[in-house]
Amino acid sequence: MKEIIHFSHANGFPAGSYRTLFDHLKDDFEIGYIDRLGHQPHLPVGDNWPNLESELIHYMATTYDRPVFAVGHSLGGILSLMVAIKRPDLVKGIIMLDSPLLTRFEAGAVQLIKRVGMMDRVTPAGRTLGRKETWDSRAEAHEYFQDKSLFKKFDPRCFHDYIEAGIHHDNGIHKLFFDPKTEIKIYRTIPHNISNAAPIKVPAAVVGGLESDVFKKHHAVKMRMSHNMKVKWLPGSHMFPMEHPELTVQTIKTLIAGMQKKLSKKSA
Repeated sequence: MKEIIHFSHANGFPAGSYRTLFDHLKDDFEIGYIDRLGHQPHLPVGDNWPNLESELIHYMATTYDRPVFAVGHSLGGILSLMVAIKRPDLVKGIIMLDSPLLTRFEAGAVQLIKRVGMMDRVTPAGRTLGRKETWDSRAEAHEYFQDKSLFKKFDPRCFHDYIEAGIHHDNGIHKLFFDPKTEIKIYRTIPHNISNAAPIKVPAAVVGGLESDVFKKHHAVKMRMSHNMKVKWLPGSHMFPMEHPELTVQTIKTLIAGMQKKLSKKSA
């Protein structure tokens, strides 16, 4: 029986954006995901993401018949950690891809910045405001995004995945599938309340991009010390899973193999 990977996407990138990674993982694992986190009307995005956490917990609890390896990129990695803390019975292990756990100082600063309404200045929310949302054709959207710095180093297959998954045709218009308003709310409500969370009870690892402007060395130190996480570094930016898909997949496989050995020894 194959192990299950539940993959949680980054903010603004529907799960289909990771199709190339899934294709390289599916021979060894069952792959599950929520296509767009935060889009359930009855679970609106709120401060510190309680409804996002609830959405992921409900999906895991009702979809899978056994604990899974929770793998997540950015937003998805933080949510995987939150679920592992609250419901360790649902999770065998977690792998966070460029997902920083804030230090106590950073968490306090974020809480203050929220109070004064300045999150748009310190997160990508400000860049998301006013973003173009519709195009006359998929080709036009392709041309629009290929000139953006965020996508410059994408593997061509992963860029294709994003265009296919991220742009939907609706009544003659090609539009963003991930609602920009939801994306902005997620950025504005980044959790400030988990930096001092109790150590998790399952094996955990974090993989950082060497050129990331999000995940830094001090985050790696904190996560290693506070949660006994294994730390790996890969070439690339915050978007390294799309820049180096095969290397990311191999790293995920290696980390899961190590977690399986650890779990086997624990149960022996």
